[in-house]
Amino acid sequence: MPLTLYPYYLASERCWVFDDPAKNLKAEAFVLGISEMIDRMVDHKQLPDARSGFALTFSAEPFPGHDVELHWQRPGQPTGNWYAGRVAGEHMQGWLCPALFKYFDDAPARLFVRWDPLPAGVNPIWDNRAGEGMRFVGPGAVDQPLRDRSVAGPGASREQG
Repeated sequence: MPLTLYPYYLASERCWVFDDPAKNLKAEAFVLGISEMIDRMVDHKQLPDARSGFALTFSAEPFPGHDVELHWQRPGQPTGNWYAGRVAGEHMQGWLCPALFKYFDDAPARLFVRWDPLPAGVNPIWDNRAGEGMRFVGPGAVDQPLRDRSVAGPGASREQG
């Protein structure tokens, strides 16, 4: 079953991030090639006001209308997983951090992804005034509460060992 996140551009971090209160993730960053994939598809699909938010639907199984099929390449060092595929006609690769395991038990062999405009009435930003939420990537310690550190991001993968 496809899942949907609502990324937005966090200018202070100069990268795409997402919030997911159900998974306790706040401002989880897309880095190391994934942000560039997002830029490419946002431009290719001409998503209106994408920096304020858009819908990113993904699944380990094909679903109607997916834009991209990414293939698992290798584990990251020391954590995360690398994926690659054709994004709007260009071969691209990117790293997904351990946040991936908030959505999948294991790193999927393939990820199917679709970019769509932000649906009316959806606010992509989690207003967590209590300072709750975790981040896996970025400045600060991994998997620590936001109120205890300055920044972090998104991605997907468990520690390799």
